[in-house]
Amino acid sequence: MSRLATFFKNKDVEFGVFYPKHCILAVFENLVDADRAKKELIHAGLMDEDVISVPGEEVVRFAEDHLLKDGLWGVLMTELSRIFGTEALYADKDLAAAKKGAAFVAVHCPTEQVKIEAWKSLQPRHPTVARYYSFSGIEHLAGET
Repeated sequence: MSRLATFFKNKDVEFGVFYPKHCILAVFENLVDADRAKKELIHAGLMDEDVISVPGEEVVRFAEDHLLKDGLWGVLMTELSRIFGTEALYADKDLAAAKKGAAFVAVHCPTEQVKIEAWKSLQPRHPTVARYYSFSGIEHLAGET
């Protein structure tokens, strides 16, 4: 099992589309920046098991594993999501960035207060993109409108 699968505990898919509920996902230009952001989050008081930084190659492998695991149903739901312009489009952009060497930080935020504190630590690190995945939708924190 990959580090990302372990981190998300297989609770990162909604209707066949990557959707890590109660999580901030931030994209950085490289792994050095992502690792620094993770250290800052730990220094700010988040638990190590609630934060992960990974290189783009690991994100690509994770996406490939999801495709194999979710099969035809996942492919159909992902295509439907693309048609409606929802989550799959963000996953596509993230995967393209991963293939170009971007690195990622994911932060589990079980409460609004944890999300606020995590974003306070991440924002000064200037992620190229940052989103918070809530029960009711995606909140765009940086890089997208």
